[in-house]
Amino acid sequence: MWVVGMMGSGKTTAGRIAAHDLGVAFLDTDDVITERMGCSIAQFWGERGEAAFREVEKVATASLAGRAGVKATGGGVVLDEENRHILSESLKVVWLVAEPKTLAARIESQEARPLVASEKPGVEVLTEMLGQRSHLYAEVATHQIDTETLDPASVALALEEIWRI
Repeated sequence: MWVVGMMGSGKTTAGRIAAHDLGVAFLDTDDVITERMGCSIAQFWGERGEAAFREVEKVATASLAGRAGVKATGGGVVLDEENRHILSESLKVVWLVAEPKTLAARIESQEARPLVASEKPGVEVLTEMLGQRSHLYAEVATHQIDTETLDPASVALALEEIWRI
């Protein structure tokens, strides 16, 4: 099962909890990238730029495609057509949804995120990003969870229910 959505939607936090509760692997494209690059995503992004990051992200997504477990992606994974194809081949792709104002509040203190470290995306930036991505999330998603008012444990429970379907 893949978990997609904007930064701050809860992919990693809820995905990790759900995987633990289900007794399955938790895999994250960001972890794969960090391991392969030997540095943080923010550092890689800052030194090499978004285009280079997206290429590495594509390799990371492909490397997780055949593996079982709860798999979280970076928020921009859907921007690449090959990634969308990989996701679409899965039986379950869960889109975690939240409003830009909520996303901004959730990520405001997280310096490790490339976009946060460089420009502190506010509601306007996140609204624009969501506008560019929402139709792509919808294209690949088989399920959707509105995380707007849910804590990570509740999102994890919803992921677990989808896993069991």
